[in-house]
Amino acid sequence: MAVLALLLAAPAFGQNWVEERTYFSSGVATPRIDGLLTRPVKGNLGSFVWFQMQQGYGQAYAGATYNPKPWVQFALGGGLEEDKHPARIGSYVWVGKGRVSGLAVFEDGGSGFWYKVETNCQVTARLGLGTLTEAAKGTGPKLELALPHTRLKLWFAPLWRSGSLMPLVGFRWLL
Repeated sequence: MAVLALLLAAPAFGQNWVEERTYFSSGVATPRIDGLLTRPVKGNLGSFVWFQMQQGYGQAYAGATYNPKPWVQFALGGGLEEDKHPARIGSYVWVGKGRVSGLAVFEDGGSGFWYKVETNCQVTARLGLGTLTEAAKGTGPKLELALPHTRLKLWFAPLWRSGSLMPLVGFRWLL
């Protein structure tokens, strides 16, 4: 219910996206939904909500953002996750100028430390190339394709970790 309320409030926010991503490992597909909603408040200050949901796990946290320049944003917040010790803190750094952008998310709390770092270079209006690194998944290249006349981007990232390949596919809906 809280996620529905966030999605309905999305037009009031600034930079927004929700994505469905599926990991493939040992013949098992594991879908997960991630989302980031941001909103300017006053001057260089703003707010954000970050959430993740998958079978057997969910988390959400919110906090403040600071934009010292138009091409960089820092965020720090707190919230809850499904865990014996549910308190969770999270932060991110977003940088972007022209066709190049990057996002680094760092979290800690009950279930432990987690991170994700993704980069993208928009080669054409429809094609983006970059990298993706995620805790417990690995590191690899990322190919992103914007669907014409929509706000959807399809992407693929074959991640490599400790001699194992873990392909990821997903789509990101820009709100």
